[in-house]
Amino acid sequence: MLPTKILASRKEAAAPGYKRSKDRVTVYLCSNAAGTHKVPVMLNGKSVKPRAFKNINVKSLPVHYRTSKTAWMNQELFIEWFHSEFVPSVKKHLKSQKLPIKALLVLDTAPSRPSEEELKDGNIHAVFLPPNVTALI
Repeated sequence: MLPTKILASRKEAAAPGYKRSKDRVTVYLCSNAAGTHKVPVMLNGKSVKPRAFKNINVKSLPVHYRTSKTAWMNQELFIEWFHSEFVPSVKKHLKSQKLPIKALLVLDTAPSRPSEEELKDGNIHAVFLPPNVTALI
């Protein structure tokens, strides 16, 4: 979302017809603890064909672009990301390192997260941190 503080007077911000922009995107970033493996970035926006990508094929970008009504994370998008992006990427990395296919995705608690049961794929699954622990870490 755009910044709330700008170099303008209060009168300009309260002028008739002034409406605060609600343009936003959500970016999903994920890597292992050592930083040696980074899961491809997922970008979530409102528009199916954003103006910024006017002459660009969205599928050719180095990010996975998805859309939702609010551009915020939701359970369906998170489940899709987990099964179609996270799991294949982790399996490929572990195979290249000749390691057993075992992984744990550690997440904070948020209403947009699905249950732990929905985030399982063999020996790859997710666990949630207890409430209010994220701020301490």
